[in-house]
Amino acid sequence: MTRLTLMRLGLMAACIPVLLSASASAQQTLTLEKALRIAFENSYQARVAREQLRASEAAAEASRKALYSTVDLNFEAPSYDSRLKQQFNSVTRRDEYFRVENLRWFGGVSINQPLIWTNSTITLSGQMYRLDQKDASAGSFFRNYYGDLVVRLEQPLFVPNSQRIALRRAELEFEEAKSDYRRATLDLLYTVTESFYRGYSSQEQLAIQSDRVQQQEESYTTAMRKYRAGLIAEVDALQFEVDLAAARNDLLTAGNTHSGRMNNFKLLIGLPLADSLRLTLTDTSFVPVQIDPARAIGEAKRTRVDLQRARNNVERSTLSLDEIDGQRGIRGDISVNYGLNDAADKVRSLFLSPTESRGATLRITVPVFDWGKHGRDVEAAEARLRSAQYTAENTELTIEQEITDLVRRIGSAAERVNVLFKSRLVAEKANGINTSRYEVGTIGSLELSQSQTRLLQARLSALEAWIDYNVALADLARRTAFDFSTGSEVEPPR
Repeated sequence: MTRLTLMRLGLMAACIPVLLSASASAQQTLTLEKALRIAFENSYQARVAREQLRASEAAAEASRKALYSTVDLNFEAPSYDSRLKQQFNSVTRRDEYFRVENLRWFGGVSINQPLIWTNSTITLSGQMYRLDQKDASAGSFFRNYYGDLVVRLEQPLFVPNSQRIALRRAELEFEEAKSDYRRATLDLLYTVTESFYRGYSSQEQLAIQSDRVQQQEESYTTAMRKYRAGLIAEVDALQFEVDLAAARNDLLTAGNTHSGRMNNFKLLIGLPLADSLRLTLTDTSFVPVQIDPARAIGEAKRTRVDLQRARNNVERSTLSLDEIDGQRGIRGDISVNYGLNDAADKVRSLFLSPTESRGATLRITVPVFDWGKHGRDVEAAEARLRSAQYTAENTELTIEQEITDLVRRIGSAAERVNVLFKSRLVAEKANGINTSRYEVGTIGSLELSQSQTRLLQARLSALEAWIDYNVALADLARRTAFDFSTGSEVEPPR
């Protein structure tokens, strides 16, 4: 057995695991659409995003419902107290102590209704209790019932509407919660798409390398036949041996790369690592997509969460400035109440002839002096507002630059795909001609080897350019939430 034969057998043995792996990966076919459905159902990122959305929506809804009506009941069932109480005795002319025992059964209800448009609060409260009092020293016992029903209005004056501000803040949080989920799903959409294309690329590279090995084997067989017939020198046959070994080594490397990418892809979309996948695309042709940069920028400004959050921060800072500015201004508070109450020794006669209770208070607070604290607080709030405005402006400019560069990069990628696709066609045609010429002895082994190398590079370059173009389109869809290939908004599933 010659040295060349031993080398060939060794390299073939080394490539067997890769070839077996490549064959086993065809067990399950997965399209991009199916991969996205699986990812949105099973992936870690999708599940976390859904739970974060639920938490954010619940928190925002809780903040909003804090401004709705509240009803509270409270009871003492019962409350017992026994202690010495100090009391002045007019007979002995001194303070004396008497042991008193109190047993109280209490029930109360309170209904609060904020009125957002007037920044006031209406409260309806009622209470009723029974009080048993026992003087242990005198052995006397008393039982009383008491009932009270009151309607109260609290109306602040000359201050910002704190309830409306709280409601607006809750609305901003709710909008941002939904936007955060949309952004998370768009990121997942892009990540899965990008990973799918990269996995498809490595899969195709593996196939190209496999074709190359097959081609090198055929060339090597032809070279050995010519060598044995004395038509070429031994060095030419050795050149094909080396080329075949290099092709098999590249096939092994491509197999390892593909295996690693597929494991990462399966982990990303939530499939078991033991599953075998074969990625497929329904359309691998190249169709340039027309992109209007102005529209892309407009869609990005309309949907980007970072810009929305920056604008919301401007509004939040404005609300905070209004609140702080009103803290040390002249403030008025009107409190009006009207109710019925009564006390009796029997519960059935408690509300037979209740007495009215009414009251009204107008309280005016005029700040006079605070060592300039309020002025400094207002300056700080104004500075925070200006900072938020600068951030919003910078975010808007950054988005414009980002989208402009991305659209330009997509255009360059499209031109690159056009050129490399044509180069691939030329290389395929040239390689076919050179193979025929080598078989009839018109060219030597060096020319054929160079032709095969050019074909390999052309196929790989065209594939990478096409993948980069599609990934860039997916990136644009993520950043603008608009799919320019279909002309519609991207709506990730919930």
